[in-house]
Amino acid sequence: MRRKDREITDPSAMYEILREADVVSVAFNTGEFPYVLPFNFVLHGDGIFIHCAPEGRKLDLIGRDPRVAFCAAVDIRVENTTTRYRSVCGTGIAALVDDDTLKTETLKALAVKYEAPCVFPIPERTLAATRVVRVRIESMSGKQSRAT
Repeated sequence: MRRKDREITDPSAMYEILREADVVSVAFNTGEFPYVLPFNFVLHGDGIFIHCAPEGRKLDLIGRDPRVAFCAAVDIRVENTTTRYRSVCGTGIAALVDDDTLKTETLKALAVKYEAPCVFPIPERTLAATRVVRVRIESMSGKQSRAT
């Protein structure tokens, strides 16, 4: 990192950014150009969890190459000519969650985080039609620019 004075080295501080962030952008490998999508998400353990439809380009790409990159930022504001922020970027391995208990826990955690009026227990048919993807975090780096 060029600006060592802005580097966040404490893993707990990086995980805190992920807990606070509303959106995480995930880049998938197409083989030609990255395919980046923003997601609402929840951090659980060493993983970032997202939910999606049971089919689509991102799932096709994960099936071909599960390696992804991600980025999230919080406390973003512009002060005169300087942008203040805290951010974390990283890499991980994406995989579908097949365990219905973990899927349900993830969906409940998402509902709590975003204050969504979801109905629990989730109807069996709805749960079967919903995919949950876990990105197991492999590496992270953090950066911040704060007012002095």
